[in-house]
Parts: sequence; C-alpha cells; structure tokens
Amino acid sequence: MKRRRRLAGLVSGVLRVALRRRPRTAGVILAAGSSTRMGGDVPKQFLSVCGVPILIRSVRAFDACPSIDEIVIVTRERDIQDVKDLCAEYKISSKLKTVIAGGDTRQKSAFLGVEAASKGCRFVAIHDAARCLVTPEITRSVVDLAYRRRAATAVYPVTDTVKRVDVRGRIKETLDRTQLRAAATPQAFDRDFYIAVAAYAEKKGTSVTDDNALFEAVGQTVYTVDCGNDNFKVTTPSDLIRAEAVIRAREKKETVK
Repeated sequence: MKRRRRLAGLVSGVLRVALRRRPRTAGVILAAGSSTRMGGDVPKQFLSVCGVPILIRSVRAFDACPSIDEIVIVTRERDIQDVKDLCAEYKISSKLKTVIAGGDTRQKSAFLGVEAASKGCRFVAIHDAARCLVTPEITRSVVDLAYRRRAATAVYPVTDTVKRVDVRGRIKETLDRTQLRAAATPQAFDRDFYIAVAAYAEKKGTSVTDDNALFEAVGQTVYTVDCGNDNFKVTTPSDLIRAEAVIRAREKKETVK
C-alpha cells in the first residue's frame, strides 16, 4: 500500500512538473469572414452542422484540448455580441478570454487575435472557424510540434494530379504530388516570433493567405503534421453536407466502441 502511494505521488509530481514546463498557449479562432461563397445572409460560422453551429464546433475542440489555455475569437464587429451569446448558450466559458473585432483581411485578423492573447502566452494556435471538424487531438499534435520547432501546421496529402499552367491556361508542368500538401489549420507558432514576422510583413507590404507564409517569407521553416483530409474548410453548401456525413461517421464509430 505504501509503495502504491509513493508511486502515485511520484506520478502526480511528474505530471505537475510537466504541466508547469508546457508553455502557456492561446488558441486564436478566426470567424470574421463574409461567407460570400456560401450564399445567404447568415455568416457560415453561425450555420449549423448536425445541430451545432460551425463556430461552436471549432471552439469546443480547442476548449477540450489540454494544450490550449485560453481562447480568443476574432469576428466581425457587428457579430461580437452574437458570438458572446452563442458561447454562453453552449457553456463555453472556462477558457474563453475575449471576443474581438477583426481587420479587413485574414492576415490582419490573425495578427489582432494574437495580440489580444494574454502576455503570458508563449505560443499561439491560429485556426479558421470554418474548419469545424478539427479535433482536440489534431490541435494538440500541431501545438506539441510547435513547442519543439517554433512553427508547425496541419496539412493533408494532395491526391489529385496537379498541373501548373500559364496565364493562357496552357499546361506547363505536372507537379509531383508526393511532395505536395494542402495547408490546413490549426497553425501554431512561437508568439513573439509570430508578432515579429507579421510586423515585418506589414512593413514590407507582404500579403499572405495563411500564417505559414509569413514564416516562409523570412526564410523560416514550418514543420507539418498530417492531420487527414476530414479537417476541411466548410465554404460552400455542399461542404455542409459533407461535414454532416463526417460527423455521423464519427458518432457511429464512437457508438460501436
């Protein structure tokens, strides 16, 4: 009995040390898009997939991830109160730090979200709310790699044959798809390093469509985690149908277990 207690105490102590050593990390969830490709008047982050709003599905995954300590949601200024009300309705409170207004581009919104994180956060994980099939496991795998490498991103293999074409639409080259990956989110970074490269990009007038490109622009390496192609971005009405199919398959799998 005494041996068991000593062992339990040792394990508990090791876990406490490990937790203290893990860098404090903020999740920045971007939900400020206009959803023009979805159609309709309701922004896609408020649309439901299997009865749960897209935004909430993303927030829940971050809320359940042990590597995330706090959450910042970036949305349109007009939607701030709606987002707060939605989070309250779904009881998202323990990790939610703030909901802020985004900028006029994704790049600016991400920067504002990172700046809004607590000063004690050494790492940030930036995520598009529209990738609502993200899981706590995916988030943790990307963040844990960023702890070791400073910059990491979720990706998935490209399965189609990809052609490079010229301005007239003529095929110039067939790319080797074994070396191609589609970038997804979350994308996790050392926070101070991210702020530095983002500020440098703004000064140079560099425009990017994902945060990895900020690091690529200054010659820094971003490491990848293959998180599978279920973590796709819900952009069109057909994506909603596909997302519901994935969720039902996951629920069925859990039921079988």
